[in-house]
Amino acid sequence: MKKSFLIYVCVFSLFIISCQQAPKVVDTNPNYEKNLATAKKFFELFNSEDLDAQIPLICPGVTHYPPFYGSEPGKYDEFIAAGKGWMDNFDEITYNAEVWLPGTDSLGVLNGSVRTYGNWSAKNTASGNVISNRAYHSFEFNGAGQIHELRDYFDGSGLMAAAMATNE
Repeated sequence: MKKSFLIYVCVFSLFIISCQQAPKVVDTNPNYEKNLATAKKFFELFNSEDLDAQIPLICPGVTHYPPFYGSEPGKYDEFIAAGKGWMDNFDEITYNAEVWLPGTDSLGVLNGSVRTYGNWSAKNTASGNVISNRAYHSFEFNGAGQIHELRDYFDGSGLMAAAMATNE
């Protein structure tokens, strides 16, 4: 009888322990909120075509991975030229973020980086064509809170073709 009772207590204890919630894991990096604000500001300034105000948000050693077929990563000068090119060729630029997410390093550790999924729309200044394109962007930040790596994922080549298409 004592053995049965002891087995019952052990099984019941294991059941109770297995039902307890795991300890809460910290779900953000302490830099995430600050970096999120920077990423949102970057898009806000892009939407208003204020390249000069964007520049302090960008690390002089930035690496940019553009969304065009066959493109190679660019550094600061190429990144600034690309932003200016978008702003010169499009009006009514709008990025509507659907979600903002914290990013991780290659081991899955939250590192303060920022990810976003959303939709771009704009009007081409030459053709008048309005484009709309879904996109994913990732931002890595340096110790000063500046963007030091930016990756753009969307059909940039298709978007430019649609922007310049003629309706004949």
